[in-house]
Amino acid sequence: MGILIHMTRYSILLTVGLLSLAFRANAIDEPDAFVDSTESSQLAPNIDKGNWVVAPIPISNPTLGTGLQLAVLYLHPARGNSDDSPNATTGLGLMYTDTDSWFAGLFHKTYLYDDSLRLMAAAGKGSLQLKYFGSGGGGLLASNPVGYSLDADVGFARAQWRLPGTEHWFLGPAYVYGQGDVTLDFSSLVPTLPAVGKNILISGLGLTLTYDSRDNNYYPTRGADFGISSFYYGDDLGSDFSFSKTTAYLSNYFPVSPKLVVASNAYYETGAGDIPFFMLASPGVRGYDRGRYMDDGALKLSIESRYQFRARWSVVGFYDYGWVSDKADRILSGETAFSIGGGIRWQTTPDKPLNLGLDVAYTGDSDAVVFIQIGERF
Repeated sequence: MGILIHMTRYSILLTVGLLSLAFRANAIDEPDAFVDSTESSQLAPNIDKGNWVVAPIPISNPTLGTGLQLAVLYLHPARGNSDDSPNATTGLGLMYTDTDSWFAGLFHKTYLYDDSLRLMAAAGKGSLQLKYFGSGGGGLLASNPVGYSLDADVGFARAQWRLPGTEHWFLGPAYVYGQGDVTLDFSSLVPTLPAVGKNILISGLGLTLTYDSRDNNYYPTRGADFGISSFYYGDDLGSDFSFSKTTAYLSNYFPVSPKLVVASNAYYETGAGDIPFFMLASPGVRGYDRGRYMDDGALKLSIESRYQFRARWSVVGFYDYGWVSDKADRILSGETAFSIGGGIRWQTTPDKPLNLGLDVAYTGDSDAVVFIQIGERF
């Protein structure tokens, strides 16, 4: 049984997410997912004075090892926007594990013109020790992965305007940058083979469209969360690789009763061109290393029930099913992965439904993985 601490999308920016963002196209929500929880909602009103939030977070998983994350947030005071406009947020994220994986990043997100314009910028530096399982989910490397390190400086910027006449739709451009060294270690296959490394630069320009009608960012009980992005990476942008990536997701929340919520999620990712191996699409099925199933296209469907059986306590049950394929039009004929599981949640504070959870995922590989989780998966 493996032990994995998963911080969901709330801490992706503050740990591995910003680093991986420089080499992935799913830039719709990952870089600002943590600060989503600070946006206005019925439980997160606009504030007149600045607030500091400091959160040390343990981390442990088979790829990065065991260590600690530190998130430091500053919620800026209101500066003339309406009461419905979120406060600007500045954050710092640090991470270190016993595999010598580390990361440090900064971000700032602000809301202008009564939340008609949202701006986001982030930058970071880190070194991750990862594993490459090959593409397609099969082959020699599936059971004998090659270790590799990713040492990079990364950056991200995005501007989104509220579409005229709408309340929940935002559209705008985004830019992703990453430069660093990728080093493959073949000693697990042939001990005498030397490591092979290359300095690379990734530069991509994209367009993002999002829709969010959730009633709460911590624990949604109704509404929908949708996003789609398309990024182009090419020589004319300074990138060493020429390719394109498209990512889309959709989450829905249905209140069956005051205590029972059913949530569903669909995630799709595809690419074309000279895609680097570490940027291949992955479905992200719970219980699996992200690198275990990767290819040109990936699709995942999830369903989850959430039941509050008493004040500040709830249980969940979930099922994930994912596909990967080298052809987008044949993705349902590709390799598959699935997991089923459940867990228990405890609400960390009486006034905000931000949950600390303990989940168990049973995978199609007959593995059981325990997750310590803050926030919801989607």
